[in-house]
Amino acid sequence: MKPIGFVNRNEFSTILEIIMSIETKKTVFSPSPWENKMGYSRGKRIGNQVFIAGCVASDGDGNVMGDDAYTQTVYIIDKIEKYLKELDASLVDVVSTVTHIKDFVFFDDYCRGFKEKFESIRPVNTTIAVSSMVRPEHLVEITAIAIISDF
Repeated sequence: MKPIGFVNRNEFSTILEIIMSIETKKTVFSPSPWENKMGYSRGKRIGNQVFIAGCVASDGDGNVMGDDAYTQTVYIIDKIEKYLKELDASLVDVVSTVTHIKDFVFFDDYCRGFKEKFESIRPVNTTIAVSSMVRPEHLVEITAIAIISDF
C-alpha cells in the first residue's frame, strides 16, 4: 500500500483530466448589440478550449472599422486577441479559424492581413465566400478556436 498523497505519472494524468473536465466555464461578452439580440456570447472557455464567436470589423457602437478587407481583417484579429486574453489565452493558442468573406475579390487583402497576424502560428483555416453580411460595409467575419497548452 502506498502512502496517501503519492501518485504515479499515469494516476496524476487521470486526476488532472478529471480536474480539467469539471473546471467551470468562463464566458465573455462584447458591447455588440447582436449578442443580446440573438442570445449568444462573444467567447467561451471550457477547460483548455476557447471558442470565439464570429467577429466583424465593428466597434462597440456598431460602427464599421475600415473600408477594405486588409484593414478589417487586422481589426478583427486584434478584436479576437482581446477576447482571447480575457479568457486567459492568446493568438498563439489559436488552432482553427473560419472566415466568411463577402467576395473573393477581397481575398488578397484579407490574406495579407491574416498572414501578418498568423504566419508564425499557422492555424488551420477555412475561407468561404458569402453573399452578404450583417452590414453591407462588412467584408470579413472570422471565428476562432484556441486550445491552451500548459506544456
